[in-house]
Amino acid sequence: MSEKAYLCALRMMRHLKSCNSSVGLQLLQPTRNYTSRASVLGRKLLMKTQPFPSTYKQSATSVRFLSNVTPVSKGENDIKSVEGESLVDGTPNLFEEKLDSNYLNPLEDVITEEQWTPAKTRKTNNFAMAEEFQKCNSPSDVLDLCSSSSLSLKHISNSFTTMWITVKKIKQKQGQRQYEKQIMFEHQNFENLCRQAMLAAHRMGPGDLVYTLHAVVKLQVPQTTRLVQTLLRVCQERLNELEEREISIVASALDGMERCGNVDSLRAGLRVLVELRLPEIKRIMPLQTMMNCIGKDAPLSLKKKLENKALEMRGQFTLPNAQHMFASLAAINLTSLPLLNFCKRNIIDNIDVIPFWKMVKILNACIQLSYRDEELLTAIGDYILDTIYLWETKQVSIFLMQMAKLGFRHVSLLDSFAEKVIENPESLTLKDLVCIAKVYSLLNHLPEGQSQPLLAALNTSLHLYLPRISSPELLKVLFSLCNLGFFPSVPLEKLMREDVLNELLDLANPHIEDNTRMLHSIKMCLQLDENSPEMPGLLDLMTVPVDNSRPQIDVETTLEAIVDDPADLQKGIQLFSNYYIGFIVVYNNRPVLVVPKKIDFLLAQVVKSMLVSYCVAVLCLQRSHFAVGTLHPLGMLAMKIRHLKALGYHVVLVPIHKFKTLEMAERILFLRTQVFSGKSTAVEEPTH
Repeated sequence: MSEKAYLCALRMMRHLKSCNSSVGLQLLQPTRNYTSRASVLGRKLLMKTQPFPSTYKQSATSVRFLSNVTPVSKGENDIKSVEGESLVDGTPNLFEEKLDSNYLNPLEDVITEEQWTPAKTRKTNNFAMAEEFQKCNSPSDVLDLCSSSSLSLKHISNSFTTMWITVKKIKQKQGQRQYEKQIMFEHQNFENLCRQAMLAAHRMGPGDLVYTLHAVVKLQVPQTTRLVQTLLRVCQERLNELEEREISIVASALDGMERCGNVDSLRAGLRVLVELRLPEIKRIMPLQTMMNCIGKDAPLSLKKKLENKALEMRGQFTLPNAQHMFASLAAINLTSLPLLNFCKRNIIDNIDVIPFWKMVKILNACIQLSYRDEELLTAIGDYILDTIYLWETKQVSIFLMQMAKLGFRHVSLLDSFAEKVIENPESLTLKDLVCIAKVYSLLNHLPEGQSQPLLAALNTSLHLYLPRISSPELLKVLFSLCNLGFFPSVPLEKLMREDVLNELLDLANPHIEDNTRMLHSIKMCLQLDENSPEMPGLLDLMTVPVDNSRPQIDVETTLEAIVDDPADLQKGIQLFSNYYIGFIVVYNNRPVLVVPKKIDFLLAQVVKSMLVSYCVAVLCLQRSHFAVGTLHPLGMLAMKIRHLKALGYHVVLVPIHKFKTLEMAERILFLRTQVFSGKSTAVEEPTH
């Protein structure tokens, strides 16, 4: 029989087998003589092993995952020589010897079985496989389809990807997702799938390879296993074959991985690849994909090259490009003012067509980049205000929270939203309540003429959830309300219960530092603010860490020039651990102040100086202490001013970002006016 006729006959028999024909199965069965095949190749058949150690059964002799001691790449030579390395346990190289006898088939030297399958049959099989995967609702359902010892490359990749998709759909509540993962790891076919993925990695196409790596990482297969390390090394070898989309997928997988030799090598390789391909990029979207790939810790020189490339292509920017550029710059942690200012113009001009979540992503990027642009934030706030009737309470709360994190206070929007809260406080969810209280507290804002109705509405909503509210949520709400000068007695009594405090201050609590800080602030409010209830139990709480701020040299020099006696100037005063005062100017020729009874716990020398002196507290403040574009003090600063005034201090605020722009004569005039004015500068900037 001629070679051509033989190949046609063989193709027909394989087609019959793919159709489950008994003729095809019988004809093909005798052709698989593995022993003779092995002798022809001069290879010894390998005993079937199980190189996947079980994650959950320590005593098991079978190995569910790959060995934890796989060598990691140490450089370029190591990447290229991976095929020459042997396994740690002494078995031949994975890429030269196949553990499964199905790899030793008569056609291995000619062409792969997948290539001999007719195109129409492959398309039909892939379609049927996709239909089966779509019916799966859990990783176990996917693994039930992976019992074969010779899965196709596409089947292997799609199996891992589908398992990850099904895991994502499972809700986090009650540990259901983790439970499904445990069942997946213990499934009888998981070992088989992992082995075949490892052995087939070198034969996979770039797309299947990177999707498999991404899914394996997201499924939290231990990073030290041979499966993960093998996929990482193969990706290193085939970096030049990866296209834009595949590079992005690899970068996404690396983003959640711990540092190790192979991870660092692959990440470094990606950055080199991005730098080499940069001149070839002609469109904005591929450029943004490359930006998302290099990571926050990429060299500044590479970030600047990407920035310059984007600036050269400004003429191509569309609205989606402008939106994505914010996220791309956040992905590499580069605050490029030229790019951001250019993109914001496009966003402002088209603000009415940007969907809710895309606008939230823009604000998130602004937070990460500390980009507090008043024009952009005002445009977003104005748009929300004009269309507030279209938004749900939850959506407006999210917008306001993002703006509060940026320190932007849109007065009209805050006042309008407060009216909605006052009208129907019972409609607020617990998350809405926590968020709204935090927003108004952070921004130190209460609507003019509506402050008490708003606080009463929040109190009404809090009482509705009081029986079932968790201790951390109760603490957050009360911290915000106390910061605003409102002290609901019943919720505070619940917070002061021993069991609640023990839960919040438990050393095993991961949020103990934040809880301690908030409790300490509540303690200060209850002891210093007027009309606050007595809560003596708070006096025994631990204190927060000391504020290690340092005095500003420019301010110190100016103050020394305006005081008559250097002894009248004190610097670096610490009150209550967390209240740092840059400078105190003391005058002994002023009337004696009346000291409230609530300060009997203060340091004796501070009380004594207050009884006989007039004290000016000079606070040196950065731009972030004020609302964007104003000198309106934000949350914690406003509370600090209120408490210092309660102690009898005359408070002077020195905004450093403005102070440094003044000449020496102007600085002296400014401080002389404020220090000797006889009234606190906090009065000029209302706290509400």
